[in-house]
Amino acid sequence: MPLKFHARRHQSSFLDPFRNFAPSRVEVELRIDPLSGDRSRILSFRYRDLGRVDHSLFLERDRQRPCPFCPENLPRMAGRFLPELVPEGHLHRGQAVCFPNVFPYEGLSAVVVMTRQHYLRPSQIKAEQLSDAFLLAAESFRRLGRGLRFGSVNWNYMMPAGAGLVHPHVQTAGSTAPTRYQARLRARARAFARRESRDIVEAYLEHEQSQGARWLGRLGPAYWLAPFAPRAIYDLMALVPGGRGLLELTPRQVQGLARGVARVLRFFESAGVGAFNLSLHTALTPDAGLPLMLRMVSRVHIPPMGVDEINYFEKLHEETVCFLSPEEVAKAVRPFWSDKKP
Repeated sequence: MPLKFHARRHQSSFLDPFRNFAPSRVEVELRIDPLSGDRSRILSFRYRDLGRVDHSLFLERDRQRPCPFCPENLPRMAGRFLPELVPEGHLHRGQAVCFPNVFPYEGLSAVVVMTRQHYLRPSQIKAEQLSDAFLLAAESFRRLGRGLRFGSVNWNYMMPAGAGLVHPHVQTAGSTAPTRYQARLRARARAFARRESRDIVEAYLEHEQSQGARWLGRLGPAYWLAPFAPRAIYDLMALVPGGRGLLELTPRQVQGLARGVARVLRFFESAGVGAFNLSLHTALTPDAGLPLMLRMVSRVHIPPMGVDEINYFEKLHEETVCFLSPEEVAKAVRPFWSDKKP
């Protein structure tokens, strides 16, 4: 029994004040994600151009305090791992530095600063910096995550996305139990494997590649696409089939994954997306049963009033509202999915 890609359309009818009260119909499409069960509503409203990325307000506020992640401050302002766990205090790879999160969300909670540079626009963040950060996160899981089964690497870029500091950094979380979203992914993956005797990710990718409208391509071990049921106006996803987790990928494979992230960042900036969230979900043990998924979602304020793209439907009903279909998003991203810059 193949995966089901549920889509149901509704129409709302009214007398439109913008058309001299002529009868109008607006279509809403409800989609259900076959991987997680997420529900998204795709609206046919006209989407406004976001304009150019402008971080001047955040940078001006940022000048009012020292940055603990800058190289001149980090040794005295960042936490250190317990000496019996990491004798050197911090983990290093290239310019990336990993240290404990002093505001932890999980039993294993660390910060990975990507670069010595305090501020980088999305398009300025290089694949090498991203791969070093991912590989250092993997090293922290190996050295500090004994007995843990589920992990994630997470990124809040800029304050509208929940960042506390401008300096580019990701946060890791490791636990014996999955998060709520990870639990849904895992449960559906296990149920599909029992029923169909195959990997749910492979089945999903097979459908999406044959369908084509949301498909982007492969970089390293990861296949990229716009998800069928998006969680934001701009939502891009990478999946690694075969049940492999981050700790099982080679450095070269992680570099391939990072190249995809860098391409999405270039697209984000071109589209006016100046804030975003990223989460890489991964199993930390072979038996955890969690597919490796990387998700990047926009966090934008829609002009002219600066309306946040997250409203009551997402926060209180657990359904996302989107003003662009994933098919439109994939079409816009495809020029960035080549070695030639658009």
